[in-house]
Amino acid sequence: MPYQVNIETIVSLVAVAVAILAVYFSNKNTRQQIRTEKLERLYQSIQNLSRYYGLFMGCWACILQLRNRDDKEIQTLEQYYQIRDQKITTIERRNIEELLSVISVLTDCYTKNELKKSLKEYEILMYSFFELVVHGGSIQQEIHFQNGYPDYDKFFEITENLKIRIIAEIKL
Repeated sequence: MPYQVNIETIVSLVAVAVAILAVYFSNKNTRQQIRTEKLERLYQSIQNLSRYYGLFMGCWACILQLRNRDDKEIQTLEQYYQIRDQKITTIERRNIEELLSVISVLTDCYTKNELKKSLKEYEILMYSFFELVVHGGSIQQEIHFQNGYPDYDKFFEITENLKIRIIAEIKL
């Protein structure tokens, strides 16, 4: 006995197909919204972390004084730590650590290719500078930045380039 296709069966199949398509596009849209939110958080974290660069530069000048044996102003790490604590509080240091972690995780999870590479370079720059400022020395600085850290203009160029590229990713 041949199977008869009636209008109810056709309507039911069309309804199921429409529901499947709706779920698919809804999930795709949700994933895109999540990615956009994460990229916006990455942008915000870079912006917030970059505000500390001037303080890092000030502390670095103190570290250079500490390393200069002829300089009598800062002679011990303890003296440096007192100056550092006046410039960057413990709460700010924790905030910086959190921003570095956020940048690391979001870079690994939500970026790729050249943007990811550039963000990793930024992360290394800021992590090594932070490590140098907090401890008075940094292995990362010795490995990656033997000739010093970028000046303000170069740093501004780096961060602006990253932010422009993140915005471009958000708009995709």
